[in-house]
Amino acid sequence: MRHYQRMLDLAIEALREPDPGRLWPPVVSELLNACGGEFLFLTRAERTGGGGPVRSWAADGAAGHRLDDHLRERIRLSCPFADHYAASGDRAPRTAADILGEREWHDSETARLLRNRLGTDHLLVLPLPETSGPRRCFLICRSGADFTDAHLAYARRIQPLLASVDEQAELLSRWRAAAASEERAAASAAEDRTAPQGADEPVPGGDLTPRELTVLGLLADALTAAVIGRRLGISVHTVQKHIQSIYRKLGTRDRVTTVLRAQTYGLIPAPAGAPEAGGTAGAGAAGRHRIDRA
Repeated sequence: MRHYQRMLDLAIEALREPDPGRLWPPVVSELLNACGGEFLFLTRAERTGGGGPVRSWAADGAAGHRLDDHLRERIRLSCPFADHYAASGDRAPRTAADILGEREWHDSETARLLRNRLGTDHLLVLPLPETSGPRRCFLICRSGADFTDAHLAYARRIQPLLASVDEQAELLSRWRAAAASEERAAASAAEDRTAPQGADEPVPGGDLTPRELTVLGLLADALTAAVIGRRLGISVHTVQKHIQSIYRKLGTRDRVTTVLRAQTYGLIPAPAGAPEAGGTAGAGAAGRHRIDRA
């Protein structure tokens, strides 16, 4: 119970962390501590054998510890786990010995590399459920005794929390990339302008209603339409109507671009540590005034 509460607290803190690079280390350290693990990999599980980027951490939260290219490539291309989860539809955490059989796992090249390079004997496969992109999973390495039923029960319980942190990390990464792109576009547009913008030119989004500004602020917190509806006491359909109106008034078509553009025009504040966008002081003051009224 103590480990679950600690992971819950970390997952909540992750929703307020603006730097995607700082989300995983404390979460990984707690996960390894709770499971008695020593090393952890986060990778994509694909039946095609193509795999994907592999990230790794040690128990102290340090990234990439003692991970050479050969082992990284073997983890990336290790498909028996992907085959099992894709074929069975199972999303429960399982040990490698349970999935493959104890003898087959012990004699596999992946197990041999983990023993020789990391000194570990056992592997816990922890898939991330309900992810929107390619299947992703944690591979937790442990020496000595195998993972216990209590470790597996804990892993099952924290799956949704890990999925939430993963989605937040992906959202922040896309957000920062989009912000950099918008910043480059704004700089390019500024160079091309031959005359200053008229002082009386309306600010895009200046006609947003107080309720739309409230919804906009909740979009910036990465909340779903269902959660926004519950928080405001309105239906999901009404929330979607507000979102479509916000898109139309800001000239956008997706959540990330909308939030970035709203920050550019000062309609909502940028998160601490996030790249600052352009915009005028007057627009920022106007946006903050409208938010206070909402």
